[in-house]
Amino acid sequence: MAVPDKDVHISLEDQQKINKFARQNQKLEDLKDELKAKENEIVTLSDAATDVEEMSLTCDDGDKIPYLVGEIFVMEAPDDVLVLLEDKKEELKAEIKVLEEQATGIKGIMTDLKTHLYAKFGDAINLEADD
Repeated sequence: MAVPDKDVHISLEDQQKINKFARQNQKLEDLKDELKAKENEIVTLSDAATDVEEMSLTCDDGDKIPYLVGEIFVMEAPDDVLVLLEDKKEELKAEIKVLEEQATGIKGIMTDLKTHLYAKFGDAINLEADD
């Protein structure tokens, strides 16, 4: 009685698809990390805006507060700082939108690759994340 061949033969084209899937998966993970960092930064900016609003209620009219620009702090009026914080949050939201669009494109590529690879290899290949 012959034992069936359990080795799966992979062509160069198949190996390239597997490699492309792995690269796309790594890009997607990197994008997820970047998205999380930007979302956390928005939360931090919102917290800072709340603190500036509270401070503006208790400080005198001519008082200024430090605002970090690059590597230095500049003294700004609380209202100006609130505008700067809001501008930064809007900039981050735009960056998040771009990253989400990139992630959607990568997911589409990965879905196509999964379809081809699972059709050929079935259960012999695992392309699912180990969350």
